[in-house]
Amino acid sequence: MKDQLDSMSEAKSILDNSVAIHKSRPPLRWFANLAGEIASHGILKVSYMEEDAYTGWKYRVNLFLWDTFWPIYDRWGTSYVFDFDIDENGVPEWEDWHWDFVDEETGDAFRVINFGGKD
Repeated sequence: MKDQLDSMSEAKSILDNSVAIHKSRPPLRWFANLAGEIASHGILKVSYMEEDAYTGWKYRVNLFLWDTFWPIYDRWGTSYVFDFDIDENGVPEWEDWHWDFVDEETGDAFRVINFGGKD
């Protein structure tokens, strides 16, 4: 439980360091952010279908959703930039975090954060 609380506080600190960039005014921005949610859901489903080697009509529909709605979000939606402190050696503060998994081939590292869901 303590590990989950530490992970949640670490995730909250990441979000506290983010800066929102609004690319349009509210009515248009709301619709663009909704379009971004639709596009993100579509590309996520496409990635799961590619893992199962499925390329049927559902795959093509979700790709169409991504291709249609992502440019709308990208042009008028809200994006977030993370603002981290950099130490005297030029290393961002997130480099010092503990990572759960490190890919030995690519060097990519990521952390698993569980917000109280099923394990």
